[in-house]
This record gives sequence, C-alpha cells and structure tokens, in this order.
Amino acid sequence: MVGKGSRWWEGMLCGCLVVLAVTSARPYAEMGFIDDWSYVKTAFEYARTGHFVYNGWATAMLGWQVPWGALFVKLFGYSFTSVRLSMLPVDLLSVWLFYAVLARFGLERRNAVFGALTLGLSPLFVPLAASYMTDIPGLFVVLLCLYLCVRALSANSDRAALWWMTLAAASNVAGGTVRQIAWLGALVMVPSTAWLLRRRRGALLVGGMLWVLSVGAIFACLRWWQQQPYSVPEKIIQGPVTPVMVGHLGAELLKALLCMLLLVFPVLVAWTPRFRTLPPRSRAAIAALLLALTVGAYWLHLHTELHFWTMPWLVHILGSEGIFEYSWDMMGRRAVTIPVWCQAAISLMVTFAGSVCFVSLRTQDIRPQLTAREGSIKSWNFIAGLCGPFTVAYVGLLLPRGTYLFIYDRYLLVLMPIALLCLLKLLEDSTYGDVPVISNAALLVLGVYGVFSTHDLFALNRARITAVEKVHSAGITRNSIQAGFEFDGWTEISEVGHINESRIEFPQSAYIDDKRYLYRPFPCRMGFDQYTPALNRKYLVVLPGAACGVQSNFSPTTYRAWLPPFHRSIYINEVTQLPAQAH
Repeated sequence: MVGKGSRWWEGMLCGCLVVLAVTSARPYAEMGFIDDWSYVKTAFEYARTGHFVYNGWATAMLGWQVPWGALFVKLFGYSFTSVRLSMLPVDLLSVWLFYAVLARFGLERRNAVFGALTLGLSPLFVPLAASYMTDIPGLFVVLLCLYLCVRALSANSDRAALWWMTLAAASNVAGGTVRQIAWLGALVMVPSTAWLLRRRRGALLVGGMLWVLSVGAIFACLRWWQQQPYSVPEKIIQGPVTPVMVGHLGAELLKALLCMLLLVFPVLVAWTPRFRTLPPRSRAAIAALLLALTVGAYWLHLHTELHFWTMPWLVHILGSEGIFEYSWDMMGRRAVTIPVWCQAAISLMVTFAGSVCFVSLRTQDIRPQLTAREGSIKSWNFIAGLCGPFTVAYVGLLLPRGTYLFIYDRYLLVLMPIALLCLLKLLEDSTYGDVPVISNAALLVLGVYGVFSTHDLFALNRARITAVEKVHSAGITRNSIQAGFEFDGWTEISEVGHINESRIEFPQSAYIDDKRYLYRPFPCRMGFDQYTPALNRKYLVVLPGAACGVQSNFSPTTYRAWLPPFHRSIYINEVTQLPAQAH
C-alpha cells in the first residue's frame, strides 16, 4: 500500500521547506498572536515554577506543549519568540507525517509531496505555525495517530499490528492533552482500526481494552483540568436551541464547506480542464449555477452585503490576512489586499472547480481504474474505515460551535489532510497522472500569499508594540493603554494574574462583576472589554478610521507590508478614562 518511489527524506524536505517559509515571514513580535498570549504566560510560569499555572482564558489543557515551550524559555530566555521557536519542530514533523500518511495510502511520490506542501504552505497553516497556538500541535497528534493506525493495518503479523495500535492509543491519549479534540484519535480512530483488523487474532479484544483504558485516562485528565485554579472548562451544550440558531448553523456549515474547498483549491483546480469533456447538460448546469451566483453577488453588492458571502467565508485567520476590512481585535479598519470584487471572482473560481470535480466524479465510472490499480480498493476501504468515522465525530463536535457561536476557519485544519488525501487519491485513480501545471501554479500563489500575509500580521503587531512603547516612555502606565485584544489580554494577566472570566469555577472569587465598560459609547466599546477591568485606558492604539477618541499628540507609527498597500500606519487616540472601580 506504500506509494511507488516514496522516500522518507522527501517528507523531511517538505517539512524543512515549510519551516523555511514560516521563518522567512519574520514572525517575531513581543506580544500575543490570537490566544497564544495566554499560553505563553503559562509556559513562562512553568519555566519559573515547574507547575501548570492557568490564567482564566485557556479552554484547552495545553498539556505537553507547556513544558516543551518552557524548555525553549530556559534555553533562549523569557520572550514570545523563544516560546514560538518551540513550534518549528512540531511544524516540520506535522508536514513530514502527512507525507508519510499519503505515501502509506499508496499515493505516488510527486502527489504525496504536493499534498504535504499544500497543507504546509496553506495560508491557514503558515500563520498558525508561526504562533504558539494549539492548532498545529493538535494536528500533529491526530496525524501521528493516523500514521500509527495505518502501520497497524499494513503490519505483517498479528503481534506487530496490535503493538502499532497500542502505540497509537497511548500516544494519542498523552498527546491529546494539548488540545482535547485530538482525543478523537483514541476514541474513534483506534477502535475503527480494531474493526478493520477484526480478522486478526486479538484485534477486537485489544481494541476494546484500549478504548476503555483511553476513556479512563481521558476522564482522569479532565478531572485534573477542572480542579486547576483559573481553568475554564467548556461545555458542549450551552443552552436551548432556537429555529434562528438552526438557520445560523446551516449557514455556518455551508460556509465551512466552501472554506474547505478554498483550502484544497490547488488540488481541486486539477479537475477544471475536464469541463470540456463533460456532457452538455452538465456543462449547462454548471454555467447556469455560475450565472445565478454572479447575479446574486451583484444584488448583494447593491445592498452592501457581498462581503458576508465571499471567500474565505469563515472568520478568524484567513479573513485577517488582508481580506476582511473590519477587525475583531482592534478598533478601526484593516488594510484590504484583496478587494471585494476580487473576493467574489475567487469565490466563483472555487465554486466552478468544486462543481466540475463533483460532476466529473458523478459522471465518470472510476471502478475499472480502481480495479486496475494494485491495492487501490484496499486503500479506499482503509481510508473510509479510518477517516470516515473520525470526520463524522469531528464535524459532530463542530455543530454546537456553529449553533451557539461561529465555526472558525482554523477548526478546519484537522479536516484538511483528510480532504487532501481523498482528492489526491481520486485524482490518481481517475487519471493515472500527477497533479497538472495549473495545480502547481495555484499552490505557488497560495503559498506566497500565506507567507506574505503572515509577515504583514506580525509587522502590524511589531508596530503596535512600538506605538505602546512610545506612550509608555512618556510616563503612561501600560494599563492606561489599549492596543487590541492580544495586548490587552497580556496586560490584564500581568496586572492581576488572570482574565475576568465568569466561567472560572475555582477560585470562586476570581470573577468581578464590573460593568463600567458599558459606560463607553458603542464606537469605543470592544467585545473584550468585559474581561479586562484592570485596564482603564486613556490612550488607544488603533487602525485607520477608528471612530473612538481624538488623535493624541503622539505621532502615528508607520510600517511596511509585503502585500498592498505597502505603506501602512497605526494611530494613537486619546479618550476619557472611566471612574475608578468601586471597592
């Protein structure tokens, strides 16, 4: 089942190339990136005390990522960059493992390399790989479990198969402490492996025992986590579900599907040349769909709502990379690299490629090709048996997120390898060929964009720190400066040790019901204000166009971006402080 011509060192080279791409983006800034300010603080405390010390923001246990990051703190000092350096080996190993998985499922070496690079150079992977977020470590744990399960399925002896399966369960239980969703490996993928190995002696018995032991170990970890001061356990079901929420969930699932098509576009675009060979009715149907979407896009444009339904569809990482104008983490408007009309055009391209792929697979019988390719049917059985139940379980856990809040684009990172595996396998089994030139071009464009946009995100953060230091050097305390979500979170935990989160169960006195932030008018109110009562801002570091405060005497801070607009600025506004907190 191993791909023809595959070499172990090719996966390592893919990982090294991804690490080179990540570091070339100059991803350093002494402030948080998304939520990793909280995780960095825990790593600092572990390096200092040898204990896990949470701060009221993390809803993940963090597990082995904390002592691993603390090791780099000991080696290179207390800085955000030191901790983020610890993720580079994990980035490399994740890409290497994915290459090994593709090769084990029988993909040709060139397609396995292409799949590994499509994952590693994705505009979703690169910025997360440059951070201390738990998404890449969680992906690594899942890929490791998948790889070990595939080794179990291809083992030459019953004993070897059982050992590989045991190693998969043990490593997943230990590794899943970094991000609990990764435990689906031990809970779903390992039992699926046992079922696929049911004809081997002892497989079902050992699989059942491993599942029971895994459940017990996971339950013990969760009990420990819930008893830690300032931990924030997250409930799956958060309240009643209304019809409006169901509609919201449907929209989120549709957007998640479209976002996934965007992420795998370098592979998906390989089907577009087949449009000419489709039956006339199919070509007419696809053309009618694109025409209807174009008319709908124009209607949305007239009502200034087009940006809600164009790529990347989901919020968080991709939208911050020069796509969404309005920022969730800072006041003002982000610089837009891809204007709305271009977003609409890319959205239509993604829809076209997805439609051609779907129709091609529906109208073309690939069963003869599968039969002709040695081991293909067996590989598909293993893919369906291993990845199918895992995907269903993972999507099932996303449903509450989409119901009560949003499905973030980074939640698709774990599903992206499965989608790439299936598409590449279908491509091979239906054409006997490698990915075409158009796919390589798409990968190059997305890879360059991912690196350039990651640089611009960190360049903005460096400019924010420069602006803060400009105000701080004038004698203004840091808790009188607001510079956005990541800076404010770090300031709060530096001032009082924890975030003001109402879900903290222990100690009970941690949460303070401070509603002073409601005194601020709407343009001056951020969603994170309720979590940072220790901040009583007088100066705001804002993006252009912020409607809060007046421009202060401090000059703007300029920085250079790699994507247009190349010259950007952030500003320092002054506002009236709130009354002191009552005691």
